[in-house]
Amino acid sequence: MKKRTIGIAAVLLAAVMTLGAADAAELRTRFSEALSSGDASEAIARYDDMISQARKDYQKAERSYEKAMEAGNMAKAREAWNDMHSASVSPMTADETDQMLSLILAEDDDQKAEDAAWLMANSRYYNPSITYRWSSSGDSYSFSYSSSRSVTPGEEVTLPDTDSLRVNTSAAGVLTGWGITPDEKTYEPGETIAAPYTDQTLYAIWESRVVFSDPVTGTESTVTDASDGDSIAVPEITEPDDSYVFAGWVDRSTGEYIAPEETEVTLEGNGAVFEALWKNAEISDLKARHYDISAIPVNTQADLTFTIANKGTEDLRNLSISCTGSDGLKVLNGNGSVRFVEAGDDVSIRGLRVVGTEAGDYMLHIAAEDRDGDIWSADFTVTIV
Repeated sequence: MKKRTIGIAAVLLAAVMTLGAADAAELRTRFSEALSSGDASEAIARYDDMISQARKDYQKAERSYEKAMEAGNMAKAREAWNDMHSASVSPMTADETDQMLSLILAEDDDQKAEDAAWLMANSRYYNPSITYRWSSSGDSYSFSYSSSRSVTPGEEVTLPDTDSLRVNTSAAGVLTGWGITPDEKTYEPGETIAAPYTDQTLYAIWESRVVFSDPVTGTESTVTDASDGDSIAVPEITEPDDSYVFAGWVDRSTGEYIAPEETEVTLEGNGAVFEALWKNAEISDLKARHYDISAIPVNTQADLTFTIANKGTEDLRNLSISCTGSDGLKVLNGNGSVRFVEAGDDVSIRGLRVVGTEAGDYMLHIAAEDRDGDIWSADFTVTIV
């Protein structure tokens, strides 16, 4: 497939002016003729030739200007300056852009993608977009939103899902897909599609339902045809392992919370998407400042650091830290607290100081307890030499 250079310096496309060189003017005529005859490949080639010729004319004038200034010939420099600003291509018009696009859309897929990208780079009138629209109404509310984004034709585009929209589920319901018409689903939420070559509008499709989604175990259950005021059974959930503590459910769009012990929830409005909340703290990466953790000198105070990582989906709050050592390893300073660790984040804990009075391997126990009384711990071997 023939490759084409895309783009040109802004100065070459800025002004709508006629090239002084006869061959460049002829190329402009050939470009128009190729468009009229329906030859997209020839039209692109002639337009690229115009760009190339304009670049050459500009570079020559620029060099002439520099040399004239070095020689102190101001008259020649002004002439060269004018030539620099005359070396411009007449930008593609809106009508020419429409003609070019019509030819491109008739090409095979690979050539169409390449030529559409060329047109996007060479015409300010071609900038396709996807517009997402969503709306809902009820007895006491009504809303309508739209959001547009420019796309590169043919490239992959990921459609918004429930997490990226963050629309109030109680008012709108649950997003079940996107449609090319307002009343029928064409694509799934989060589906990847090829970007369109012309402006397109996709409509959010809502349904009244309740979804329980667990990102940790990868399970999901859905109650369809749910109505305002219905009593919905909350699914049972199993902890993946002992490090996880189930902390309930939450609809992040409304903030509605279901406690771990609750077995039913009353639907308020048109729908809800409840996400399982899990707490999980991992204590790791014990290190000694200035020493190797496996070779701390005897009778030497050593400062240690370790990491607490939040591996769950719920933020950890008000963690109390305690550290104890086996006989022969004294913890001089090991208690502390951490106010907040966001889900998916980690913190480095400093200030732990120990001393070993005799050579040997010792166990260091570190525990973290949150505000609900849930505890995570880890044991490390510290070697005194």
